[in-house]
Order: sequence, then structure tokens, then C-alpha cells
Amino acid sequence: MPAFHALLPVRDEGDIIVQCLDHMLQWVDAVYVFDTGSIDQTWEIVNEMALKDSRIKPLRQDAVYYSENLLRGWLFHQARQKMRDGDWFLRVDADEFHHIPPPEFVKTRLRKHETIAWHQYYNFCLLESEVAVLATAEAIQAERSKPIVERRRWWTPSIYSEPRLCRYRDSMKWPSSISFPYNSGYVAKTRLPIRHYPHRDPMQLDRRCRLRAIMMEDKSISGKYWTNVEGHHWSQSELRKFVTPDAQADLRYWESGTELPEILYKNHLESWYKRIAKYLFHRFLIRIIDRTRTGWNDNNYPDRIPAGVVKRLHKVLDLDAEAEL
Repeated sequence: MPAFHALLPVRDEGDIIVQCLDHMLQWVDAVYVFDTGSIDQTWEIVNEMALKDSRIKPLRQDAVYYSENLLRGWLFHQARQKMRDGDWFLRVDADEFHHIPPPEFVKTRLRKHETIAWHQYYNFCLLESEVAVLATAEAIQAERSKPIVERRRWWTPSIYSEPRLCRYRDSMKWPSSISFPYNSGYVAKTRLPIRHYPHRDPMQLDRRCRLRAIMMEDKSISGKYWTNVEGHHWSQSELRKFVTPDAQADLRYWESGTELPEILYKNHLESWYKRIAKYLFHRFLIRIIDRTRTGWNDNNYPDRIPAGVVKRLHKVLDLDAEAEL
């Protein structure tokens, strides 16, 4: 049976990380964690849970800037030492919950020749009415005692998609210049359904915006990571932009434990003739082509956040702690 390996970068996910890992432990064979500089209890929680379940692999905590290429690539090259040809690996985030466990998805939704699946987000929202109710630290802490599936119930479908689940082959190459391995696989028609909870309550959202705004102020690195990314969460500093109006037309309600409606977007697929060509390519030539690709350089590593910026980030946490008292 193939194993399933999850690559998980985290930062300041203390309110959700236990639920995230408990969810993944229902199906994962190993989850490799890189903490990019949490200033809450995320890293301590990960290590405590790892003591109870050896499938959780805390690899490193280091205050680094998030880089899709360098961070994900570094995680992959640590994890691939434990992968076997035919295993599956996944890019995962702490605010994601797979609506269909990946092993079941591979078994029941993929055809034999499909070796990479893109994701289908069900984006669960923080509503204006919910923000009004969660107006105090006491109200937020009380709500956090409940599972996230009971706290955020309204969602919108995401048209955007990206590769998330991939069958491993020992010849594949993932250099630091790309966000997923070269010629990762033959793309599945069906998307991997994921419940996504990026905005969970006003405290979490406010802290996230303020921390990222501080990191954006580092002029020595800002152009490398968030110049010309209008609308990306790194470039936002006002939490109200992420709060959803109750009257938004495309909002849908979900009762936990029930099925989510299947979404059949196909915009991640290429034309039929390109798919035929890529099917033949992956069937007969892929390992030959892999030999010609550039591999990973062990000197590659994400850029570290300067000490002065880290100090300012910790100050935000200290102020928050005082406010909560």
C-alpha cells in the first residue's frame, strides 16, 4: 500500500493546529512540520503532539519569510528521504481540512493514470454578524472551545485551484526556482475537496494582518516576496477586508457531518489534445526527461527574518496578551 506524506509549514496557528493535526492523523502516514517563526504556542503544541504520535515529524523552527518555492521545496527534500516510489505527498496548510481523506480520494476518485490532483477549496467565511458577536476576548476564547466546523458554517466556492496531491516517483526533480516538481504528473479531472478556514475569528485575523504588515515593512526583502501581488494576503493590513457581508450572494451553509455539494470546475484542465500528449509523455518518457532537469541545491533555504523585525513581532504578541488580561 502506498504511504501518504504531508508537507506542513506553520506560523502562529495556535488556535487551530491541534484540530489540524488530529484531522491529518486520521489518514496520514507522516506529516513533516516546519515552523517559520511562530510567536504563539504553535511549535510547542506540535512537539507535544509528536511525543504522542511518531507520525508527526517536527523538522525545524526558524524565523524565515514564506517562500512557496524554497519552503515547500526544502520540506519536500527532507521528506523524500522517507518516500518510496508510488507513495503520495501533499502540500497542506494548518487551516485546511480534507473533506475526503486523500487515501479514499485516490482509491475512489482517481483513475490509474492520474497522478496529480488540484484542490477544490470550500472557503469558510467570517461573517460581519459573527464579528459583532465576537466583540471581546472573552467571547472569542469561549468560542474557541468548540471545533472549527461548529464555529464557521458559511462558505463560498473557489474557482482558483493549484496542485496539492501528487504521486511520488524517485526520479522527480524540484529545484528552488519552481513551486512544485517538474512534470509532477498527469492531472486528474476531479479536484481534491478541502474545507478552508483562513479567517476564524477577529483576534486571529487581526493578529495575522498586523504581523504580516510588520514583515512587509522590511524593505530589504519586500520586493522579493510581495511586490506586484495585489490582493495577496501578504499585502493586506486591514482585517475588515477579510470579513464577509452576511448578504453576499454566493454564501452557502454547511452542517458539519453532512455532504458538501460537489463542485465540477474544470478550469485547471488543458485542452483535450494537450492532455493526450501529456498522457503519452508521462506514460513513456517522463523518467528519461527527469534526468535532464535541474535538481535541488542543498544550500537553498528561505530568507531569515532580521532580528529587529522578529523583536517587533514579539511585541505585538506581548500587547495582545496584555489586552486579553
